[in-house]
Amino acid sequence: MRRRFPDADVLAEGLELPAEALGSLLVTAVGRRRVLIENHRGVAQYSDVCLLLKAAEGIYAVYGDGIRIRLLGRHKLAIEGDIRSMEWEE
Repeated sequence: MRRRFPDADVLAEGLELPAEALGSLLVTAVGRRRVLIENHRGVAQYSDVCLLLKAAEGIYAVYGDGIRIRLLGRHKLAIEGDIRSMEWEE
């Protein structure tokens, strides 16, 4: 049987820490052209119109045109392009 652990946001709030300190995704948008995403767990899918990232909370999607990865680190990713929307996938 798998053991369920508390949600990172709930745990962080109880410890009075920012959620990203416990691994939650941190997304910083700079206008509509640049996005920095920290604490990701890998790229699930990538094209010039869609980027799907694995995260502790599920799959995070970035949609747009001309999406390019500018920096790809173990837990940090920077992209550029005409960003249209960002959302959690079901």
